[in-house]
Amino acid sequence: MSDEITISELAKLMKVSVHQIRYFEEKGVLNPAYIAENQYRMYGVDEIYRLSHILLLRKMGLSVQMIKECLSNLTSDQITVLFRQALADTEAAITQLQHTKHLISKLLHEKKHIPLEDQVTYYIVTREEIHLSLWFHMEAQGYLQARQLTQHKENIPNLFEADIHYAYDETETVGIYTQKEGANDLVLPRGKYLSRHVYVQIEAELKEHINEFYAYAEHQGYPYHGPLIMVEKSYLSLFTPEKLHYELLLQMIE
Repeated sequence: MSDEITISELAKLMKVSVHQIRYFEEKGVLNPAYIAENQYRMYGVDEIYRLSHILLLRKMGLSVQMIKECLSNLTSDQITVLFRQALADTEAAITQLQHTKHLISKLLHEKKHIPLEDQVTYYIVTREEIHLSLWFHMEAQGYLQARQLTQHKENIPNLFEADIHYAYDETETVGIYTQKEGANDLVLPRGKYLSRHVYVQIEAELKEHINEFYAYAEHQGYPYHGPLIMVEKSYLSLFTPEKLHYELLLQMIE
């Protein structure tokens, strides 16, 4: 019995497909030890180790051409640089996955705790301090336009993944903010807030909801101060097709 193994045995040993091994041969990075009289490709220990190196470098994201260069011409120091870059790329990918995990968890948590679309419910909620960074201002009577988003696109990452805060005060403009640790353009202090969730099909409906919100606070005799905050949670609108989701907030005087 030969000490070498066939391509199918090699594939099973290394948990890859025969097609992958043939592909590596076509690209000139893995050749059999020899081809037997029956035309079987035969592989020895040296080829097993070479294939393990190829698979490791593929796992690092290197192209087959780069792997060929790495195994043929690169020095130990140059290979070390490749591994350091692969480590940096992997850490960046982990950070992105953690961000995605946080976003999904937040979406599911908020979906679980918001009232149904047809429920008009007011809450007194306790919120932690939030630091907001100003994105831009627009007219209080106006509506968000695509052109405005384009004009201010440099000032916000990952548009609509984060909560967008609209701050309505006594002026003719409304400030549009995003949450940012350490920002001090607007700070919403820790405390109790009157809250209501609303769903709108067109932005014109927001005025009616805001008026109802103020009227409810006054009817209940709730003392409040600071601007009315409208939080746009566009990601929750995935659950209410053709309707946007907002939370209205007024800070209560304790």
